Amino acid sequence: MKVVFIGLCGHSMQAYEVLKLRTDATLCGVAPGSEHENMTESFDPAIPYFASWNEMLDKTHPDLAVSSPVFGLTGEIVIACAKRGINVFCEKPVAGTLEDLERVKAAVRSSGIRFCAMHYLRVSPAFWQGAAMVKSGAIGEVRLLNAQKSYRFGTRPDWYRDRDLFTGIIPWVGIHAIDWIYAFAGKKFLSVNASTAGIPERTALCRFDLEDGVAASISLDYFRPEIAPSHDDDRIRCVGTDGILEVRDGKIHLMNGDGVQTIDPDPAPELLSCFLDRNDLLSPDDIFYLTRVALLARESADTQSTVSIEN
Repeated sequence: MKVVFIGLCGHSMQAYEVLKLRTDATLCGVAPGSEHENMTESFDPAIPYFASWNEMLDKTHPDLAVSSPVFGLTGEIVIACAKRGINVFCEKPVAGTLEDLERVKAAVRSSGIRFCAMHYLRVSPAFWQGAAMVKSGAIGEVRLLNAQKSYRFGTRPDWYRDRDLFTGIIPWVGIHAIDWIYAFAGKKFLSVNASTAGIPERTALCRFDLEDGVAASISLDYFRPEIAPSHDDDRIRCVGTDGILEVRDGKIHLMNGDGVQTIDPDPAPELLSCFLDRNDLLSPDDIFYLTRVALLARESADTQSTVSIEN
């Protein structure tokens, strides 16, 4: 299996750490996803470097492209790979606009390529096991969910100030929390009312109505202090008819009829490894749906209105 890397802006290093250990993978090229990327410090100088990703695809004829460019450019790379029949493991969001999302969907479906996006936090151990516990009935029927993602801002490239390139805090950061809500609740999203603030966007708040009267919220910020003990603070609180389950600080906190427990999670499956072994943890339809919800939440913030999410 020949593998190339396009762009190094997102979670490509996680993919690289998996692929370099696979005896069935040959890493045959790396190229920037755009002129906005600084590739002077390639993650592995042993991998051939190409100035153009189009040229790299045409010369190496890879079986898989790991695409992690400036976020708003992911869609056009997915489409280009699909036209060449190249399987794709790409950054999320998989498109920066609803129009691009439809083009990506059409390209992936018509080409028949295998396709997955880097929704790595779906398989973060505490979130993976917590969702499984909720699905198994640990807290009864889900009624309310509150998710949080708080990050250090640190030093970000100038293109974070360009909405077309950055895509915004909701599609880039919030999509993980949307994924958690979808995994924990197992319900479709019906509507969203959201707000954002800052250039680049530093905060966002989203309020969702889901099927069967379930409500959910997401709080996003880039104001976690530099002195904080970790880069991020990811949480979800899931309220059910028979208890409450929270994921925070890498642990699962459960209160139900059996008492109060703090659980250290078991290891979770690895997203790319499962994809390569044809044990997909997320389907392309799941990925397209999560992307659509995130883009509509951004639209709600932009228009300062409640937006319907068609299913």
